[in-house]
Amino acid sequence: MKNTAELLDLTIEKASKSPHIPNLVVTQIVKLISGGVLKPGDKLPSELEMTRRFGISRISLREAMKLLEAKGYIESLGRKGKRIKSVVHNAVTSQIEELISVDQDNKWKLLNVRKILDSEGAFLAAAGASHEQIEKLENFRIESERIGIDNLVFREEGEKLYADFYKFVAIATNNTVFAHLMRSISQMLHHAIPCSRNILQEVENSSRFLYEQHCAILSAIQKGKPLLAKEAVVEHIEWLETVLREPLKV
Repeated sequence: MKNTAELLDLTIEKASKSPHIPNLVVTQIVKLISGGVLKPGDKLPSELEMTRRFGISRISLREAMKLLEAKGYIESLGRKGKRIKSVVHNAVTSQIEELISVDQDNKWKLLNVRKILDSEGAFLAAAGASHEQIEKLENFRIESERIGIDNLVFREEGEKLYADFYKFVAIATNNTVFAHLMRSISQMLHHAIPCSRNILQEVENSSRFLYEQHCAILSAIQKGKPLLAKEAVVEHIEWLETVLREPLKV
């Protein structure tokens, strides 16, 4: 599979000599995001690589990056570079987070929205995921077994595998807008229920349950069974809510 830098090589055009170079670069990056070439979570190439690919100066590139960040398309990772954000408007995210801060019961409503989106995402993935996309999803099973199935909720690696699984489900929908929505809901829930991993560590066999539930989702997607994939995600989210509700009672 091509990495972000290689994809950019295939799709970008050299920026013409113009005072509007930063805006031209912004337009190209936004088109790549809109077309699904650049996806939520993808890291942009280094500054040096970007200037070479666009054929522009560092000053112009930095101005373009500032514009993209101000518009909410990318976020800075400090010295680690920059990555693509969900395009769901920041104001919407802030309003939802404010609703949760005022009434904690709203986090369960947000989880229910995630159940709807992720289950539909699995349905779409099962209906049309490519072989390459399914290979990305299979990484959950392979890496879970490598670190130990019973270690999933005790290792940060396991938390990343879980997040990556749904990121790749979103990508496998082959629907750019849907993928951004799924990513946004997931990020909002991470902020709304930040201690979920700690709670799961207190639940007997929770790592094994997570592994088996996601292997069921994976199997349904691999076999091209949309309804089965959807049902498997619903089962997982409902189990998750049952486990988290009592400890997080307010």
